[in-house]
Amino acid sequence: MIMVVLILARIVAGHRHEALVAKRRHFLSLLLGDGSEEELAQLSQESPRLLGELSLELIQLVRGEERDQFIATATRLGIDAELRRRLIKGATRTRITAAEVLGDFPDDHSAAALEAALDDRSPDVRLAAALALAHSNRAPPVGLLVERLRLGTSERSLLITSLLADIARERQAEVRALIDDPAVPPPVKAAAIEALGATGDYSLVPVVNALALAADPSGEELPRYLRVLGNFQHPAGTPAVTKYLASPTWYVRAAAAEAAGKICLYELSYKLLAMLDDGDWWVRFRAGEALVRLGEPGRRLLGETARCGTERARDAARLTLAEQGVPA
Repeated sequence: MIMVVLILARIVAGHRHEALVAKRRHFLSLLLGDGSEEELAQLSQESPRLLGELSLELIQLVRGEERDQFIATATRLGIDAELRRRLIKGATRTRITAAEVLGDFPDDHSAAALEAALDDRSPDVRLAAALALAHSNRAPPVGLLVERLRLGTSERSLLITSLLADIARERQAEVRALIDDPAVPPPVKAAAIEALGATGDYSLVPVVNALALAADPSGEELPRYLRVLGNFQHPAGTPAVTKYLASPTWYVRAAAAEAAGKICLYELSYKLLAMLDDGDWWVRFRAGEALVRLGEPGRRLLGETARCGTERARDAARLTLAEQGVPA
């Protein structure tokens, strides 16, 4: 008897699932342009929850002109109002999703709702709202965001870099000002430097070099400074890179070695060579990689070390050359 009930329940659940799939397929067809305004209005009254879920999925999937058209349709159906309601009353995950999607709605009510969410009880929702505003170029002044979201103090997400990069696309001077402000926490300075690093503004190199030289030798910002110097590939970063090849902290030495290779600092070849005998595997790996970036002179040194170095250095050199397909 129990087995019969279970089988019947499974059959009923299967039918319900198939009906829901068919309904979703029909609604999607209407939302994507096959339905009239009357049909869509009726749909929004009959199944507002399903309509809201489908709208969210489509907004996140569609791109370009079709996305703009769909957002206009969604606005006529009141989806933006539903998102604003969810941003206030939903669970944390729901509020985050609502904030992410509302960033694509260009109206003032949505912008105001997102700005209000900057004071949400959840730091994740606050950051999602800030990212949505920045992505649509509607973010408040950067200094205000740092203070309001407590960036760099209680909020230390790596997404801070994405937030500042989005703002820097249109308001580069504001993000640049964070670097010179002594009151700005070091993690925000590092994020600002990373965000601006993609601009190729070489005037930043001496600034980053000076910050690196003055940084806490074991601080988490220092490797970020060194990586930015490496990405600039500019010799003005040489003083900081040279200094930190001898850092007592392994991840700082590794970042300095990586930067030395990217900047092609040939004068540091023998220091990089000595790092093939470093006690940390990751430092040896970065040193070998840097020597390869130096071209033939670096490969020659690797070849000599693979034959005559210490056991640890020989292994590092052989592995590096093997990865490059070069016989030791």
